[in-house]
Formats: sequence, C-alpha cells, structure tokens
Amino acid sequence: MSNRNPPDYLRWDNALSDDQDKVIRHWFGDELQPESLMTVRGIGIKEPMVNANVDRPIGTGDWLIMLFHQPARLIKKQKTPSTPAKTLLIWPPGEKQFFSWATKAGVELHSWMHVEGSWVKTQIENNLLPIATPITLTDESVMTDHLQSIMAEMLHPISFDPIIIQNLFQNWARAIARQIGVKSSNNNMPSYVLIVKRYLDKHFNQAIVLDDLASLARVSRSHLCHQFRQHFDTSISHYVIRKRMATAQRLLFDVDIKLSTIANQVGYADIYQFSKQFKKTFAVSPSQYRKKQLVHSQSFE
Repeated sequence: MSNRNPPDYLRWDNALSDDQDKVIRHWFGDELQPESLMTVRGIGIKEPMVNANVDRPIGTGDWLIMLFHQPARLIKKQKTPSTPAKTLLIWPPGEKQFFSWATKAGVELHSWMHVEGSWVKTQIENNLLPIATPITLTDESVMTDHLQSIMAEMLHPISFDPIIIQNLFQNWARAIARQIGVKSSNNNMPSYVLIVKRYLDKHFNQAIVLDDLASLARVSRSHLCHQFRQHFDTSISHYVIRKRMATAQRLLFDVDIKLSTIANQVGYADIYQFSKQFKKTFAVSPSQYRKKQLVHSQSFE
C-alpha cells in the first residue's frame, strides 16, 4: 500500500475565523502530489509563532513560503533577531529550514502557504524570486492580500477552480517580483539560458555533459556556466543535483518503491552514489529518511 503522508509537523486542526484578531489558517490535504500542476496544501495568515525554534534539516516535501510580520531569528546561533519585519522567505522542497520568534511566543505573527507542483516552480523561477534567501518587503499586504484571495477560492462554496488558483499564484509571484524590483525573466534572461534550464528540468535524470549543453545553447561552455549562475544563483551541476534530490525525497514517501528504483529514476545507476549524495544533501540516508516519515504517518493511523 502506498503511503505519501507528510511529516507530522505539517498537521494541525483547522482554525478559521472572520475575526482579524484571531488566527486564520486552513489545511487542505495531507497527501503530497509531486506530479501536480499546482496544489495548495495549507495557508495561514498572521498566525502567532508559538514554537521557540522550528528546525527542519531536511525541510518539507513541498514549497514553504513565509512572511514574518515582526523581526525573527533565522540563524540558529544568534539570539537576537537576524531579520527585520516584513521578511519573506521561499523554501523549496528539501531545503533546510530554521526560524524562531525573536522576543516572545504567541505575539509575533507570520503568514505562510505550503504549495507544490510544476506551476509553482515555474512562476518562482520565471519571476526570478530569490530562493531560500530573505527578502524584505515594503508592503506586507502584497503577501496577505494574495493569501486571502487564494484561500477564498480554495474554500469556494461550490468548488474551487484550479485555473483561478494558478492565476492567483502567478499574480502573487509577479507582485512580489515587482515590489522587490526583479524584472520578469522573459525580459532580462537570455533565451538560451531558458532553453538549457528547460532541458535540465526534463532530462535531469540523465547524464549531463556541459559541452552538449553549450552546443544546445550555441554559446561557449564558460559563457553558459557564467550566465546560468548569474540568473539562477547556482551552478548547472548543483541545479541538477538539487532537482534529483528533491524528486528522490518525494518518491521516498511511497514505501512501495525500492531504493534502487528511486536511485535509477533520478539518474543514479549506483545506489551507493545515490545514497551518498542524498545523505550529503539532507544529513540522513534515504532509508533513514523513509523510516522517519513512515513512523510519523503511522502515529496518525
């Protein structure tokens, strides 16, 4: 039997309120759907931070997008706030997460959404939104207003419209990009960089040869590597590894898939090399990661 339940820290009882002084949040489903175009898994708006430290070395199985309305701690060893109010963070699947309130539990507020799917990734990347990097907003309503709109559509009394949800998320991404002064990738990113990125997104589980990519882009190898890093803030090789590990992390939620099969599906013929890279990325082996998630899910059966 397949089991795709997420870690237990993603579960809670729904708490909805029309009173702006109370917590507004909703969880829309436990099951991860990595092949989806877009899935909204949960939304919270101006929720008080109650846990002194949220430390997730292997992140979550989806995208976590969070706005801190007050100063917060994003550095473990630092006891004072490390980020100002109105800081936005976009964590991709598998990215380590740490955040904590700066002064007092239950007072400082944060807004967030758990989302996943290829549409989410495309909008974040096409609008060049910084990933796993703090962003300071000038107007927090650009986050909260869009969360309100997405939540309202998800809770539509008849049924939500997936196209409307996708459009609302795209509007959110473009609004964030406009506020932080980032232009659309269609305007300032060379077309050959997008061609290479799309190729990597489709063929990340195959052998990647830089000379072949340079031929595809019709530029020199060194120029391609420089431009790719400039626009995506990472090397081509690390981009491929990140995609492989994020895919592997999601596949591990299905206990019916053998580790050797997962290794092969994400581009590793040698399970040892796959396990080595997975542990280097997430600080646990694939089998340990799967066991941990299985224990979590069984506790709720």
